[in-house]
Amino acid sequence: MTRSSLPIAVALAASAGLLLTACGGGGSDSSDKIQPSGTVTTAAPTATTASPTQAAGPNAPKFDLPSGITTDFKGFDSSDPKKQAILSSAKYAALSILEFEAKVYTKETPNFKRFWTGAHGATFADSIISQGKDGSVITGDYPYYNAVVKTLQGGTGNVSVQYCEDQRKAYAKDSKTGKVTVTTPSLSDFRLWTLLMTKSPSGEWTVFDHTWVQGAKQCQVA
Repeated sequence: MTRSSLPIAVALAASAGLLLTACGGGGSDSSDKIQPSGTVTTAAPTATTASPTQAAGPNAPKFDLPSGITTDFKGFDSSDPKKQAILSSAKYAALSILEFEAKVYTKETPNFKRFWTGAHGATFADSIISQGKDGSVITGDYPYYNAVVKTLQGGTGNVSVQYCEDQRKAYAKDSKTGKVTVTTPSLSDFRLWTLLMTKSPSGEWTVFDHTWVQGAKQCQVA
């Protein structure tokens, strides 16, 4: 599956390596609609009420993900406290996208607004809201892996976090009928994200820009 995307997410991720210097690592925009080819529409399983997902750590957010969505984060841990804080915020930013796309909203969710800031975050939010106007939401499995933290050049203190996402078992769902569109797995299901992050006045890391590359071979796994 591929979810709908912002037009600005084009080539920045491909050139991001030219802009960054390594700071360390642990292991780019939101979503295109399901491709019509190779799809099968199925009835969704009986929905159950899921408890909000509680992230670990002080002041950690809770995410209200439906029971049909599962996540797995590998490589988002570090023994370095600063790097761990960055990786945790990157994880929360990814979860806030899933939470936002899992239901139809008419405004930003609190978690999305917390981790996606500025004009870029507002534009991203508008694209997700627009995506949901036709009743299209998401379901399925979302593994994230190979997270790498780098420092942006220029002495600003800002960083990037690059990581992979596997959408082979991630699907679009009609929020009104519950029908799920199942797609045939392919290279296009592997996405390489690059989040550009800054430290907020409150001391939390937030995303001020991002890009993604769809069909990223470096993210392909068996």
